Amino acid sequence: MMNQKRLLYRSYLIGFLFIFIAVRIIFNLFQIQNSSEKDRKSVIRTNLIKAKRGNIYASDNSLIAMSIIKYDIHIDFRSISEKLFQDNISFLCDSLECLLKKSRSFFYETFQSEKKKGNRYFLLVKNLNYPYFKILRGFPIFNQGQIRGGFIVEKKICRIHTLENIGKRTLGYDDHRGKAGLEGAFSQFLKEKDGKRLEQRISYKIWKPLKNEVDPEDGKDVYSTIDIDLQDIAYHALLKELSISHAEHGCVILMDVKSGEIPVMMNLEKTKKNTYEDLRNFAVWEGNEPGSTFKTMAILAALEDKKIDVNMIINTEGGVFKLKGKEIRDSHYRGDKKMNPKQILERSSNVGVAKIIYDHYKNDPKGFIKHLYKWKLDKKIGIDIPGESDPFIPKPGKKNWSGITLPWMTFGYNIKLTPLQILTFYNAIANEGKMIKPLFIREIKFHGKSIKKYTKPIIINPSIAGKTSLKKIQDMLEGVVKNGTAKKYYHPEYPYAGKTGTTQLDYWKKGFVTTYNSSFVGYFPAHAPKYSCIVVISKPEKGYYGIEVAVPVFDKIARYIYTRIGKKVFSKTRKINIDFLKKIKESKKYSLDKGIMPNIISVPGKEIIPILENQGFHIKYNGIGKVIHQSVKPGERLKKNQIIVLELEE
Repeated sequence: MMNQKRLLYRSYLIGFLFIFIAVRIIFNLFQIQNSSEKDRKSVIRTNLIKAKRGNIYASDNSLIAMSIIKYDIHIDFRSISEKLFQDNISFLCDSLECLLKKSRSFFYETFQSEKKKGNRYFLLVKNLNYPYFKILRGFPIFNQGQIRGGFIVEKKICRIHTLENIGKRTLGYDDHRGKAGLEGAFSQFLKEKDGKRLEQRISYKIWKPLKNEVDPEDGKDVYSTIDIDLQDIAYHALLKELSISHAEHGCVILMDVKSGEIPVMMNLEKTKKNTYEDLRNFAVWEGNEPGSTFKTMAILAALEDKKIDVNMIINTEGGVFKLKGKEIRDSHYRGDKKMNPKQILERSSNVGVAKIIYDHYKNDPKGFIKHLYKWKLDKKIGIDIPGESDPFIPKPGKKNWSGITLPWMTFGYNIKLTPLQILTFYNAIANEGKMIKPLFIREIKFHGKSIKKYTKPIIINPSIAGKTSLKKIQDMLEGVVKNGTAKKYYHPEYPYAGKTGTTQLDYWKKGFVTTYNSSFVGYFPAHAPKYSCIVVISKPEKGYYGIEVAVPVFDKIARYIYTRIGKKVFSKTRKINIDFLKKIKESKKYSLDKGIMPNIISVPGKEIIPILENQGFHIKYNGIGKVIHQSVKPGERLKKNQIIVLELEE
């Protein structure tokens, strides 16, 4: 009986032993399987292949936006042996002083302190360009790499804009802030597509590519219409006037009359530090009552309906017109009680334009408004750059329409337009009635191959008015500069046409502080125009009329363009003396020997100033480039020891 029990116990024991061995084998198999999976994962990975965002080029094919690799450098002081550190710290600090422009003692004391702390991730420098990185990695200690020299390198792709403050907002962005400017407008072309690939570990931190799961695709390149030279001129002209007038902000837009290309879009705003920076795109975004620049539209509507002709006389009521308990006043009243439409526009008479429109459309305001709809002033232009504001045109019969809405509209109140919307209309006047969409790019390329070209102007309205009406309004706008509110800047060498504007802001607010928008919009040359341009300056503290604040900016840009491209563009409208020395030899009329002042516009100052000074004249000048203005007109007789003032390009 005892033997049977012993045999049974042994059987149980052997059974349990086999079960234990089986469980152990199964457990080990699971371990081996899991270990293999971990090992496989440790030697194979999927890595991101970064693609490159497309570049943006200026009109001369120079880069204005690009993606480049920059380097952040950290130091792992624990990885550096004490001997290597002490033997080379002096040499390293000397080298860093030369490269990073900080004192040797600063680096020496900092490194000694961080070494004692055992800092494993000390930031040495951020955003280092490749040439500097290449030099830095060859310095003592760092040339031992990451394991022995503690040299930790982090690469990152950065977007670089070369225009900086002369076009930062025009270039814009496409990131967590949203979309703005050229970067945002053409992101569909510029945006890159990152790839993925399998890689195998072959040693510490060295991975061998196996195959691409997804191929990377670089972004396409955008060739813009931006002219860097003109953008720079506009920046300095606007900055100077904003600084003089202590204005809150301002903008400039330049447009090619025939193509609609925008070579210049400049915005500047005063910061808390009393500096001016390109922070917001007022040219596209800011809608305001345009003021007197709208008078051109009002008079053109009346000309189209044949309500007026250029010879009719309007009683301007001595500069004050009372209507429905309100007064309309002329701010430029010169004592003329009667004026024709040309004089009304030239002198910017609120009374005159209000009487023209009110007398002829008070019983049919829709007859006037229909022109604004035909010109699509009630709709966005639909430009590519994000952020365009909706215009506002009141509708007769709606709650925002009253008995004084129509007359007040005629001089630019109760409506809202952006600077670009106003310029697009004036450009149509310069373009013989054809209204075209502003264009910001010329071509899209991918790896040098053209993908899409923008060569044909996009027509918004084939004809805003008849030829007769257009000719009359063009003559009136030329008269504004020759005889009217902008005549202070008229010069036969630089003929342009346009309209001044001054708008009172926040006048509807109780207890408001009087502030203004000052503007000038026009085109040049006055005949066969090449460019149209608008300047708007908001809330100036010194001066507020368009002639005081906005026209000086327009004038400087126009004069520069006249002298820069001279005969190539304006040969039909004026003659520019490009080679002064040749002119002196060939023409007796302009010879200094005869005591006659020559035309020295566009002549380099460094050439002409010594010649004039050697003749005994006293020269005062501002700037360093070519002559853009001379105080003594060509053909005038010079006096001995006469003072001649020259303005040169800045």
